[in-house]
Amino acid sequence: MERAALISVSNKEGLIPFAEFLIKQGFILLSTSGTCKALQEAGLAVLKVEDYTGQPEILDGRVKTLHPKIHAGILARRDIPNHLKQIEQSEIIPIDLVVVNLYPFIDGLKSESASDFLKMEELIDVGGPTMIRAAAKNYRHVLAVIDPSDYQSVQQILSDALSPQDSLAQRRKLAAKVFASLSYYDSKIALYLSEKAGGSPEQLADDVAFRLTKRQSLRYGENPHQRAAYYQAAENSDSKDWEQLQGKELSYNNLLDFDAALKIIKSFSSEKYAVAIIKHLNPCGAAVADSLGAALANAKKGDPRSHFGGIIALNAAVSAEVARLIGEDFAELVIAPEFEDAAMNIFSARKNLRVIRANLHSSTPFEIRTAAGGVLLQEPDLAVSKAALATVASKVRPSEAQLLDLQMAWVICSHVKSNAIVIAKNQTIIGVGAGQMSRIDSAELAISRARLHGHDLRGAVAASDAFFPFPDSIELLAEAGIRAVIAPSGAKRDADAVLAADRAGIALIFAADRHFRH
Repeated sequence: MERAALISVSNKEGLIPFAEFLIKQGFILLSTSGTCKALQEAGLAVLKVEDYTGQPEILDGRVKTLHPKIHAGILARRDIPNHLKQIEQSEIIPIDLVVVNLYPFIDGLKSESASDFLKMEELIDVGGPTMIRAAAKNYRHVLAVIDPSDYQSVQQILSDALSPQDSLAQRRKLAAKVFASLSYYDSKIALYLSEKAGGSPEQLADDVAFRLTKRQSLRYGENPHQRAAYYQAAENSDSKDWEQLQGKELSYNNLLDFDAALKIIKSFSSEKYAVAIIKHLNPCGAAVADSLGAALANAKKGDPRSHFGGIIALNAAVSAEVARLIGEDFAELVIAPEFEDAAMNIFSARKNLRVIRANLHSSTPFEIRTAAGGVLLQEPDLAVSKAALATVASKVRPSEAQLLDLQMAWVICSHVKSNAIVIAKNQTIIGVGAGQMSRIDSAELAISRARLHGHDLRGAVAASDAFFPFPDSIELLAEAGIRAVIAPSGAKRDADAVLAADRAGIALIFAADRHFRH
């Protein structure tokens, strides 16, 4: 009995060699207009769908494959004699292979077409999903192929290179990929239509669907007994937002710290030279200076003990000089927008050091966390206000130099686990109080860490990620030598905090935003 392969693709990658293989395997090629033209231009014998069905394409191509001769050929079960008899009586050729790419609706979302509803409407595929869904349903008898990267595995199946058991497993895998792709495709259409109908923005819509693609398996999760893998959103699976240049594969914990470091250094992408050092998701050092080497040295001095084994993020190209400074201590991972060849030569002597080139100007539309058996989704915290625009609540106004330090402390504070107190001086972070159960505990911790490492707190500034519920933290900071503080307002005792600042003769400014990080 004759058998056909139905091909209707927008992605022509690898199409011609694959089609040539199918012909050698004895397949009749059925195809729609655009794909048919490409195959004919390559000199291949192909039967146009409309010639096969006897039904010309109508409605500007909206209807071309929705025909019993197509779908009966796909859906007929080859193990049911009556099915085979019916399609034979109707002169329907069994279609044993369906190769379909969906109309590029998802690509359209990233283009200027996204603002044109009529253009996007025409990118909603109907015939393609119907054919490939039918093929996936009948996967035991029909191969369903939605991705050109699967051509090779299909050739193995058709060449009998696999055992029957492996062949069936591969068919199921291809079918599962089809249904996952269709689900994701339809979810993006639903979200787009919801937004156009006046619904919520995509990231906060009533119904949200994600399709995740595994980028790599991980040796384990946070601890050796926990299994783990790293996934990316399907549309970002080929993303070049970052690239590992050398070193061991990133672990689960490495990826978390890498993410925290990248978020911090992105906050300083507009600064000339900035460095941040991260340990266990919190910054233990950060500095802005006139050179990258000076920023790195100052960041290390901020907490000369904790930076050992940390994640170092830099906002400018790493030179050989800076690479040598990094190599003076043990670091797990180094992140920068670029690395000079001489720097990579130095790093190459430390094979386990992970080196990552990252785009400091990319962003993600939302953050996701699991909680209470569900998922929390929020916009990322990117809008950190300017200290110079904060409301001066105290009698004393901060100086220009203090405003610079306040801005740095305020930005870093937005990346520290709550409750957070960050102390800065001369564009260097010298004390961090993170994740304490009360704000004054965080203030005490930040002060004690600064003193432990010999920092002179006189003239320093501090930032708090949320308001002061009591004036005790202001009093403690002032007693330690802090001369200016930035925090959000909103406490019932704001007036007491202002009074404490005035009594101590320090500046207290209230920002319009707050930056909890739980």
